[in-house]
Amino acid sequence: MTTRVLASSMALHQSLARPFLQSAKRSLHTSHQLSHARYPTPFQPFAPHSRGHTRLPSSTVRALSTSTATTTSSKSFLWTKAAIGGTVALATSATLLNQIAKAPVMMDNSSSSPSLSGNVVADLKDEHNRIGVEKKSNADLMLSMLVYKLCTFSLLVDMAPKLISLAEMMHLTPPVYWFVRNTFFAQFCGGESAEDCIGTMNSLKSAGIGSILDLSIEADLDDSMLQNQTPDEIRTLFNKSADNIAQQISTCIETAANMSKSFTAIKVTAMSSPLLLQQVSSTLVALEKNFKNMDQDKDGKVTKDEFKQLVKMLPNPTPTQNPADLEKMVDCLFNEADKDKDGRVDWVDFACTISLNRDETRALFMGEGSDKVIPGFEKEDLEDYKRVLVRMEKLCDQAAKTHTRLMIDAEQTYFQPAIDSVALHLQEQYNNTPHVDGPLIFNTYQMYLKDAYSRLQQDYTRAQRNGYVLAVKLVRGAYMVSERKRALELGLEDPICDGIEATHKSYNAGVDLMLEQMLQKKKAAAGSDLSLESSPVVLFVASHNKDSVIRTCERMQELELAPQSGLVMFGQLMGMCDQISYTLGQHGYGIYKYVPYGPIHHVIPYLIRRAQENASVLGGVAIERTLLWEELKSRFVAQKERAQIQASVPPTIVPAGPATTV
Repeated sequence: MTTRVLASSMALHQSLARPFLQSAKRSLHTSHQLSHARYPTPFQPFAPHSRGHTRLPSSTVRALSTSTATTTSSKSFLWTKAAIGGTVALATSATLLNQIAKAPVMMDNSSSSPSLSGNVVADLKDEHNRIGVEKKSNADLMLSMLVYKLCTFSLLVDMAPKLISLAEMMHLTPPVYWFVRNTFFAQFCGGESAEDCIGTMNSLKSAGIGSILDLSIEADLDDSMLQNQTPDEIRTLFNKSADNIAQQISTCIETAANMSKSFTAIKVTAMSSPLLLQQVSSTLVALEKNFKNMDQDKDGKVTKDEFKQLVKMLPNPTPTQNPADLEKMVDCLFNEADKDKDGRVDWVDFACTISLNRDETRALFMGEGSDKVIPGFEKEDLEDYKRVLVRMEKLCDQAAKTHTRLMIDAEQTYFQPAIDSVALHLQEQYNNTPHVDGPLIFNTYQMYLKDAYSRLQQDYTRAQRNGYVLAVKLVRGAYMVSERKRALELGLEDPICDGIEATHKSYNAGVDLMLEQMLQKKKAAAGSDLSLESSPVVLFVASHNKDSVIRTCERMQELELAPQSGLVMFGQLMGMCDQISYTLGQHGYGIYKYVPYGPIHHVIPYLIRRAQENASVLGGVAIERTLLWEELKSRFVAQKERAQIQASVPPTIVPAGPATTV
């Protein structure tokens, strides 16, 4: 029966595709004649981009512009083929959607879906568990199948940025945006505004899944943004943009607060000029490098004399221009940093004491000059960095009042030291008071970086010394393609782990480190149960890797950590790995979905990166695609059987009675 239904569906699919193909060709011929028509596409040279910078380099854009006259015919031919293929795919998919959307949603799949009353690990391992698809509408199932299938075409994924740029040059963004909005955007985003996401958040909540509301806007370096602009104009535009985005994130926090125990994601690059953050990162990296070089015996600590030499390397070691004040300042700072009074200071205490985040020491970094070992800043740069801290602190104050936790996202390596500096500063301020809801600020660690585990250890030490909870979100990473390309172009060492197995090992080590700290705290408390008010760490396992999720659940069972404790949480992106998310939600685990939103022209780069950076997930979701197809087949079969039963039952004949007169 299933074979007959599928065969008839495919025949209808092919027959209806032919007129759509002919219509598409006629439409393309007409659109080619009208290609000179200009569509309004507002350009904001300093508008921040979505996660991951996908704008073509200015040199490439100029090259494309120069060669347009000689390659119009070839581009038109390529665009025609792509448009025909896209139109046919949309038309045939729409046909199937129209046919099956009328099929009833089978809410009772007890015959095909496993019972989720047992062990969560067993249910996660069950490849026939359809909990993530059984309550979706037919249209949603078809949409997911179409998007997942498109993501398997590596050539399409790799060429997506160039195709979109080409569409912008040919003034064809409206049809391109329409296609993206009704496919990838509908699958992976909650809407174009925070209010648009409320329905999605409510739907997730009904399945036991929380939300991480994410305004998917950030900034990246772009030479074209700096052309014909003075430094003052650049600074003014970036600050204006950052203030605007801070206001939008405030709205995001307000919306997320409608759902209890929700999160709001924040990207620090949206809070500042990316140029400033890159400069801060370079300074912090240089400072740590010089600290290690100054450590003569390589024990990880410096003496008071070595401490003084490091201070002298700063761009402005004598703000008062009085050499005598240098000795007093060094004595004061060293005594503050030497907390155990052993006459030596390690990097953690040094970085906490001499920091851009402190008003007392920020002036030490002011100054420029080629003879400076550590890069310095102009006065205006330090003022802008202070504005970044103020913006973030205001958002944290709002989040604390509304009980909405903040998730600070990880970004590119050339921004990350600055982002970590801001995140740790905020954790020290807002995670230092035990609260029944747990810590307020979470920082993100990309475990595919070679130095991720050591930084995680270092930050745990810092949290313990300064008396606050280290709340961490562990991800594998989302910038592998761009990071490796940049390292190759600049002749730098590849920052990414060598191979997927090394990345898995790093990720598992990070999870084990956090769980081990919980275990040590539990032992110190004579075996009493841990809580969000007593644990030194809180772990957020953000992974689409089923093995990582299963492994963490098994470790939680070994350590007797209750799923509802909130000490260990899980997260996946919207539209991905629903089988994992819904299974965890059914068993009462803390599970959250990232719900990105934003204007379509800002979110397109985020969507492209979802396909590029997660090809191993999107291109390899064979199990998830199989579950979608099995669910659709079961509904087709149920509809067919219902129709046959109705056709085999003779109509009920009601005998006519005597006529009555009123």
